[in-house]
Amino acid sequence: MTSRRFLLGAAAAVAMTCGGSVAAPAQTEIQWWHAMGGQLGEALNGLAEGFNKSQKDYKVVPVYKGTYTETMTGTIAAFRAKQQPHIVQVFEVGTATMMAAKGAIYPVHQLMADAG
Repeated sequence: MTSRRFLLGAAAAVAMTCGGSVAAPAQTEIQWWHAMGGQLGEALNGLAEGFNKSQKDYKVVPVYKGTYTETMTGTIAAFRAKQQPHIVQVFEVGTATMMAAKGAIYPVHQLMADAG
């Protein structure tokens, strides 16, 4: 549960770097691709829904992209097309693959340090 809250907190931190209009602030939408189907996917959707209801500045949109491999493959293709999501959940081996791809990830700890 704590890691899920951390992910939603990270989503909000990512959203802060997305910018927005000062004159007319709009809700910032955060695309979150994941591989959680079934009951876990329902739980994840519930967490995002709860987060979205708790405030009006950000909207986390969880998108099920299939298996872990399908999610990572889709993310790599989206990254190459410069249409990647704001957040993606990958499995252990996928994390190493993504970290090896220069510029493909922005580690949450770095984002938090950069955003103060």
